[in-house]
Amino acid sequence: MDRSAFALLLISCISLAVTPALASDYTLEVFGNANMDETIDEDDVAYVEGIIDGTNEGTELADANYDGNIDAQDLDQIERIIEGSADRLTVIDSANRTVTVSLPVKAAAGLHTSPCREFCMLGVEDRVVAVTSYIFDDPLMYPRLLDKADIGTIYEPNFEAIAEANPDLLVTTPGTYLDSVLETVKPMGITVVSLDLAKPFRYDEELALLGMIMGEEERARGFFDWRSRTMDLIKERTASLGEDKARVFTTSISNVWKGETEFAPGLLSSHMILENGGAEDISSGYSSGQKFEMEWILDQDPDAIVLASYNTEDGLGYSPTDDGQAAMSWQRVIESDTLGKTRAAEEGKVLIMSYYGTASGGQDPLGAAYLAKWLYPVLFEDMDPVELHREYLEEWMGIPYQGVYAYPPPS
Repeated sequence: MDRSAFALLLISCISLAVTPALASDYTLEVFGNANMDETIDEDDVAYVEGIIDGTNEGTELADANYDGNIDAQDLDQIERIIEGSADRLTVIDSANRTVTVSLPVKAAAGLHTSPCREFCMLGVEDRVVAVTSYIFDDPLMYPRLLDKADIGTIYEPNFEAIAEANPDLLVTTPGTYLDSVLETVKPMGITVVSLDLAKPFRYDEELALLGMIMGEEERARGFFDWRSRTMDLIKERTASLGEDKARVFTTSISNVWKGETEFAPGLLSSHMILENGGAEDISSGYSSGQKFEMEWILDQDPDAIVLASYNTEDGLGYSPTDDGQAAMSWQRVIESDTLGKTRAAEEGKVLIMSYYGTASGGQDPLGAAYLAKWLYPVLFEDMDPVELHREYLEEWMGIPYQGVYAYPPPS
């Protein structure tokens, strides 16, 4: 059966009314989450009562007040967490550090773009006092953060500016630079929590943790719900494609501009945009950072090539007002001496996507939607990635829809 016929048959059996599945395959790393699930509720009270009575085994997170004992005081702390009246929260962050955060957080800061983006999504910009320098490189995307203090980046923190801003909480990302940040910032009396908030494998649990710290756990869960609708829809519709799944290779468009003859898959692969978009990633199974020679790519003969753009100069992102520059970038790829030699390029099956607009953090359903619509237009004829993107920007980020995020645009 050809792909179009298969798609028509399948689409007749599936509707857009897919029941969203809230993320529940992680453990909320907050002390008080005694039963080790994705939330803190009365089940945790019952579980701690069982530990005290001797009917339940102790767990890593049962010591809600983190005093080394499991007793009635932990029951009180769990109730306060549920009610939203707790004056502190002890968490395990993404650097595997146990950190106690004083509540409520009245002054927060982000040393990387990811936490700053999620501050906006959670609607807590009024409690943000300082942000990474990267925010000022994209002023249209973050209009409500432009009056915040500039505290540098994870690579070059401005410790003087951090001290002057004096946040209650500084959110940074895990990595080798974390130790130097802790060494300088902790003596200032500033609590540091490390969250990546960019990669799909831990995004839900990290956002849930940030949402709880900022008192916006319901907003975070609403966002999980929104993400799940699209991800579940694509997964359900493409599940039976089997050998009809498009075989795709992805890399950074900058590699083409540099004239590289070896290509690494890049972040669209590691962030599972190809897999979530219903494609077969031909680089899957190889070690991270693996580079592939043109001969290998030609031998693999992918059905399509997807290129990640990290720079608005390519014509993609929030700031471009039309797709003229993106079209020129696409044409340059098609005519290149490297990827332009592939069958995919000869057939025009090349898609350029804005990484920062479609893949980083909770934006992955956007990237998956653009890709699925492009690869399987009949199967997803009733899905509109542009309207989905409009929802994300207007309802979740609180900014007007604009920009170019995929070229060619979805038809």
